[in-house]
Amino acid sequence: MKLRKLTHKKSKAQAMVEFAIALPLLLLLLYGILEAGRLLFLYSTVVTASRQAVRYGSATGENASNVARYGDCNGIRAAAQSFNYLGGTQFVVTIYHDSGPGTGSTPYCSGPTDGWAPSDNNQRITVTVSKQFSPIVRLVPFSPRTITATSSRTILNSVAIVVEQPPQIVVQDVTEITIDADNPDPSELGQSVTVTFTVTDTESPPNATTAPTGDVVVSGGDADCTYTLVETDNGIGFCTITFSTSGAHSITATYGGDDEHLASSSNPEAHMVQLAQTVTTIVGAVPSPSIRNQDVLFTVTVTGGSTTPTGTVNLDAGGNRNCTITLSNGVGSCTINFNQLGNFTITANYNGDGTHDVSSDTANHQVLAGTATPSLTPTRTPIPTITMTPTITVAPPTPTLTATAVPSCTGVTHGPITKSGNTMSMTINNNQGFPITFQDVTVTWNEDKGHQTGSDKSLILQGASLGGVSFWTGNIANQSTYTISASPVIPAFGSVSITFTFHQSYDNFDGTERIYINLLTRGCESNPIQSN
Repeated sequence: MKLRKLTHKKSKAQAMVEFAIALPLLLLLLYGILEAGRLLFLYSTVVTASRQAVRYGSATGENASNVARYGDCNGIRAAAQSFNYLGGTQFVVTIYHDSGPGTGSTPYCSGPTDGWAPSDNNQRITVTVSKQFSPIVRLVPFSPRTITATSSRTILNSVAIVVEQPPQIVVQDVTEITIDADNPDPSELGQSVTVTFTVTDTESPPNATTAPTGDVVVSGGDADCTYTLVETDNGIGFCTITFSTSGAHSITATYGGDDEHLASSSNPEAHMVQLAQTVTTIVGAVPSPSIRNQDVLFTVTVTGGSTTPTGTVNLDAGGNRNCTITLSNGVGSCTINFNQLGNFTITANYNGDGTHDVSSDTANHQVLAGTATPSLTPTRTPIPTITMTPTITVAPPTPTLTATAVPSCTGVTHGPITKSGNTMSMTINNNQGFPITFQDVTVTWNEDKGHQTGSDKSLILQGASLGGVSFWTGNIANQSTYTISASPVIPAFGSVSITFTFHQSYDNFDGTERIYINLLTRGCESNPIQSN
């Protein structure tokens, strides 16, 4: 009997049945893998969120609102929430502080910020982040649970950073300071002497990128004066000194240096100080002409120098006719009686004082017979022939002192207006042989923007002086022009600085600066001094 090999052929229906039986198991396995992945990912993000939050809160520095990181509660929470990749509900963030492991924890950060501050570096910040995990379909043994992670770090409240650097070698340029002028020279006792100097960088070519700055001290006078150079000065400056003793003096300028320039000192500059030159003037004789045996009142003025002359003036008419005047404010009078007729030469000799030199003046005086009149051309009344003895009646006029006009007043020059610190100045040069008196002075300045730094840009005028002697003080604010009625004196053949002082530094010239001086000296009224 022949055996036949039996073959079994699986049908399509059988395959579908087998797949249907295996598919749920495969889906359940795949779902389980997905849920396990979600759980692990959530755990990883919670742990990372707590670490980042505690790292933010323990770092030094402040946020954009100037709040310290440990007190920036919203910033700590935001650092944690930035890792909430799965979305849905937000992380629950709880913030504590303690003093280290095993110590009690204190919750804080109930609001956006907290004012608590750690003491030194002995406090920790602890952040706990948690989030609820829920399975999508409960077909596998994954029950809802809370995933929690806690991280702690010491707060870096203060960190000392020491950066060691090699010593920096600064090469300073050699400088040279020279005295350019000491004006006036010779000067008079008590007169202000303006010393101009220049500080030069001697490098060739200069290596410095800025001009020399810093203090320059000028010595040799009664007291030192100091000028502070700034870059815009280009090394050129000036200041004023005075001398209270006559004779030969020596002036020295010393530069103190700056970060880029070495200090230097000038060669001594010879300077001569002499007694102040004076002008003695016989300004009036009352009556003039006079008659015989009549008292005549002579008035004399003495001017010159930076201070008012004092002392005595000897008045001599010859023939033991003399008198002595004691000056008061540079003016004085005395009486001489003439017992003879004729023309007399009157000589006034000023004897000087500790600071003023001697000087003299002469004038003519006429003595007539009969009735005198205050006229340079006397009128004589004939003696009546019927009267044997004439009766002379003299009515002396009221004394009127009229100064003689000066021959010319055009020899007065001036320098430019300059500024230094809180002052504005101008040098006046009197090349005439007589002193000149102010009537008034008008000054214009940049009142509202003359000061550059700070919130107060204004300049308040507080003082005025001539040759270092104050002739006005006040407090002029909210205006840019002011007229001062005062009568200081510019000495003959002298140079003085008129200076105006403000309440803070004048460092912004705007071109409106003016100094206008009306003169009182007779013959100079039509020749004012004006800066430009």
